[in-house]
Amino acid sequence: MTQQITTVATVVPTVTEEGLQRQLRKVGERESDLVQLAAAGWTLTHSHAISGTEYTTFVDTFTRSE
Repeated sequence: MTQQITTVATVVPTVTEEGLQRQLRKVGERESDLVQLAAAGWTLTHSHAISGTEYTTFVDTFTRSE
């Protein structure tokens, strides 16, 4: 049995009044990506948030056995 590994990176702008709608849209896209992978048999094994001055990058790692 082999194991597959994949990652999803989502870049979300930090909160400002001008960027709030974009931030909410990006968070919604991340949620949709996570749900789709879970429905396809992937298991979320690790999530990490990397904060920057203008953006936060979420890196989600998924695995599944073949």
